Amino acid sequence: MRTKLIFWLSMLCLLAATILLTIYLTWLFYPLEISWLHLENKVYLKSTTIQYNFNILMNYLTNPFQQKLSMPDFHSSAAGLHHFQTVKYLFHLVQIVFLATLPIVYLFVKHIIKKGYLSVFSKAVLSIVCLPIIVGAIAFEIGFDAFFTLFHKILFVGDNTWLFDPVKDPVIWILPEEFFRHTFLLFFAFYEGFALLLYSWSKKSYLKKKGN
Repeated sequence: MRTKLIFWLSMLCLLAATILLTIYLTWLFYPLEISWLHLENKVYLKSTTIQYNFNILMNYLTNPFQQKLSMPDFHSSAAGLHHFQTVKYLFHLVQIVFLATLPIVYLFVKHIIKKGYLSVFSKAVLSIVCLPIIVGAIAFEIGFDAFFTLFHKILFVGDNTWLFDPVKDPVIWILPEEFFRHTFLLFFAFYEGFALLLYSWSKKSYLKKKGN
């Protein structure tokens, strides 16, 4: 039971780490998005101005000490601010989960990986590998637009403030759906990469035990 708890808490840490890595890399790569998506032509602002406002938004979303959102070049409605506040709370929840479960990863390495017990969880690891493939297949089948809507309806159940009105919340022009598509792809790439690495370790652990 203790080993199972260590395993699943470590997987939770891995999920949180993947989400945070995606968030911060998205922030880092946003200048490329400005160019790729021609955002300057959508809001008629310089790329440096767009980046400046995006930095303010991301700092608000990721910094627990920043409690007020005010972008100088984009006004926000009460509904828009409410949605960003909800996203901020979710980001902080992920940060807390990551920090709380990070010490468990040490126990995971010490008691499961180093002792060759990862093969015991090979089925669980395989399910972790298959999960993004299944989700990706669903997204491909129904289309990203429908998947994006479904994702928000599940994550923000009973709250439709994520449906931005560009007139009331023009910041949505610099956060187009294509941007979120790239973000999702980045997340799934990292998640699947980490999952495949774990699966590789579990197979090596199994073969090592079988050889002995």
